Amino acid sequence: MSSATINTKDSEVPRSVILKLYAHTLLMVFLPLGTYFFTSNYFFQGELNTTYAALSAAGIANVVVLSFIITAFMEDSSVQKRDKKD
Repeated sequence: MSSATINTKDSEVPRSVILKLYAHTLLMVFLPLGTYFFTSNYFFQGELNTTYAALSAAGIANVVVLSFIITAFMEDSSVQKRDKKD
């Protein structure tokens, strides 16, 4: 087994793909939580502070999902280019 790939039952997954998945998973957990508490304590005051803080956390969660999708498409296109060269 090569150190650059991880074997599954049917295929080999490059280590970089797994690391990107872990990184986005951690971002998906910690960024929205941090955004919620940070914005509710420092930016939004009054009755609707939790509503606006929750909306900003949801926006950050969407940004993380979008960044994962973009990263996945870029990884896929680089794999296709590499396969065409071989």
